Amino acid sequence: MKLQPVNQNNMLDNHHAYAVGMSGCGKTSAAKKLFVNPTDQVIIFDPLNDYQGKLAGRVVRSYSNLRDFAVAVIAGRKTKQGFKIAYYPKRETTEEDFDRFCSIAWGVGDGKHAKPLKVICEEVAEHSHTTGKATGYHGKLLRLGRKYNIHTINMFQRGQEVSKTIIDNCQYACVMMQKADDSAHYIQRKTGIPASEVIPLAKLEYILQDGKQWKKGVIHW
Repeated sequence: MKLQPVNQNNMLDNHHAYAVGMSGCGKTSAAKKLFVNPTDQVIIFDPLNDYQGKLAGRVVRSYSNLRDFAVAVIAGRKTKQGFKIAYYPKRETTEEDFDRFCSIAWGVGDGKHAKPLKVICEEVAEHSHTTGKATGYHGKLLRLGRKYNIHTINMFQRGQEVSKTIIDNCQYACVMMQKADDSAHYIQRKTGIPASEVIPLAKLEYILQDGKQWKKGVIHW
């Protein structure tokens, strides 16, 4: 199923985001609480089935077959209604699975759509092979998705393990608890957020950066 985005719009702002932190720190909670609203159109690469149930008060429709997932997303994008649709293959996922998911996200981009498409990318480091320039359709989403009303939300454990394109191209950074101090110092080098502010972070605590400005917060359920 070959899709192409439409209506390139250079006037759109960058809304790409990422959340970085050790396993169990609350990255998925951050995606759910900080970046998604009930009326948003959202698709999710969900290899671990972390989004079953509801997201922002709306039932998540989960598909294990990529074609069924694509058909549902295409239908949803033909409306102005919010939706939450996940791709969960029910098996160990590969880089190819992630690339195909991203190709569908890319293909339904529309620079004149009434709603942006929010694209949650879980376990990015596990599904990419480079820390250099992002490749494949994920790279397209990060570099060009803004023009087609696509907002990626990228989740990973260590900044050192993912493409520099993510950190360089995201307007928003959600920094959470780090396992090792060297990860906090890496974040400082890439974002300017002092490592001394990152190291003390506990579970569900975060620093949210918008451009170069940042503030601290805590996720509550």
